[in-house]
Amino acid sequence: MSSHGVEKSHSQGAPFKFTAENLAKYEELLTRYDDVESALLPVLHLVQEQNRWLPTEAIEYVSELMKIPEIKIKEVISFYDMFYDVPVARNMVHVCTNITCSMFGGREIYQGLLKHFDTDYLTPTRDGRISLQKMECLGACEMAPCMRINNDYVGPVDLVAAIQKLEELP
Repeated sequence: MSSHGVEKSHSQGAPFKFTAENLAKYEELLTRYDDVESALLPVLHLVQEQNRWLPTEAIEYVSELMKIPEIKIKEVISFYDMFYDVPVARNMVHVCTNITCSMFGGREIYQGLLKHFDTDYLTPTRDGRISLQKMECLGACEMAPCMRINNDYVGPVDLVAAIQKLEELP
């Protein structure tokens, strides 16, 4: 359980392995690349789709499976903000706080959402539905201020609209 009492999709210490379906997807992914290291990003995405985050056990599994040192995998995970090495909620919400979105209230929206949902950066809400992450840029300035809910961009939004949208999430 997380600090908010949310059940993790993969508990620390338990072995991780791909489901049969994801193992087949992994094998298919490898056919698209000349060398195994080139497939690391899509493989990490596959792990995260199955597990929501990348615990140590999943990193060890990928390292063994792909014959890539764990440290190299950890470097990739720490470089890209799309990978999570902590448990996250069912719905990932990214709020843009770059200059354009901030000029239209992006930072205030992010802070307001944290307060409304009584949570902190990446920490799942008590009900396990939402994790919030501020992003330097979502690349959607024409929608400022905007946010991305899972893979869907929403904007322009104000705090009231953002809260309403997030309250509707499963």
